[in-house]
This record gives sequence, structure tokens and C-alpha cells, in this order.
Amino acid sequence: MKREERISFLLRVIHNKIKDVIHKSVPKFEKGPKSQLQGGILGYLYDHRAGPVYQRDLEKEFRISRATATNTLQVMERDGLIVRQAMDKDARLKRIRMTEEAYANHKEIEKHMSMLDRRLLEGMTEAEAEELGRLLRILLKNLETAAEELSGTAETPESTEKIPTADSAEEIKSKSDKKERECIKDAQNTWSTNQRV
Repeated sequence: MKREERISFLLRVIHNKIKDVIHKSVPKFEKGPKSQLQGGILGYLYDHRAGPVYQRDLEKEFRISRATATNTLQVMERDGLIVRQAMDKDARLKRIRMTEEAYANHKEIEKHMSMLDRRLLEGMTEAEAEELGRLLRILLKNLETAAEELSGTAETPESTEKIPTADSAEEIKSKSDKKERECIKDAQNTWSTNQRV
């Protein structure tokens, strides 16, 4: 496979472009998420507002540690984005909800995100869009399995291809970083050439 055709590189480019479009198009609020994780948590709370949401739900959904979830939620509560309410049966168990202001702001953001989804899927049939989602979920599962194998938390059958070791993973990252630097350099050269014309 040619370097330009690597799925991981293409996904990284797509990820960066999505972040750029979101940064330019989504409305900014005085009380808004300060990180991608905070934005994701608000989105999860928005989508699950009909039922109770607890910290463990967020840990599972975003694949984050308990410490990361605790710290993030403390900051969000301090910034007026969420409230945590202790349950009567178990004071240690706290239900997490968006504040009214965060809810209203997030409703506006959801409109922009729906528009972005429609733009991403332009030119695709409904069946193609569903197939893309299915393939991306497979890709995500494969990456999660690879991450488990690299961290030593999963067994790999002898018959399957081994995931690169940490040494070769560093080598792969180095090559990827080199390619990215080359792309940036090409873009800068194109820009400076266009400026001279």
C-alpha cells in the first residue's frame, strides 16, 4: 500500500479537518466546554437527558479513567456546565445533569453538528452512509483491540498477525510525523509560490 493511501493517515487528515470546521462554525458561548472531552460529555448528557447519567456511564462511554472523569466533572461543575446531585439511597452515587444555560447553549451546537453531519454525507446514498458507519465501527473496534494488546490487557491468538511492538510503533510514528512534516512543507511552498505570483 502506498503511503498516501494509508487509512490511518487519511483518518487523521479527516479528524483535523472536522476540528477546523467545528472551530470555525460552532457558536462560542461564555459558559462553554473548554475541551473536546467536555464537549463530548455535554453531548452525551444532552442525548441521555431523559434518564439518569452517572460518572461510571461517562467513564465507559468515553473510555476514560475514574480520575480523568472526576477531574473533568469537577471543572465542569465549577464552570457552571453541570450539576451533580447525590441520590437518596446512596450519597456516593451522584446523578449528573446539564445546567439550564449549558442545555440551551448545547441545543444550538447540536444544530451546527447536524449540519456538519449532513455536509459530510453529501453525495452518499442512505445505504452508503449506513455502510460507512458500519465500517467505521469495525475500525474503532480493531483499534480498541490493538490498544488492549499493546497495553498487555488482551490475549492474541498465535494464528493472528501480531501488533507492532513499542519499538516498531515508535518507528511507525516517526515515519508518520515525517510524512506530516513533508505535507506541511509542501503546503508552505505552495502558499509562498502563490504569494509571489
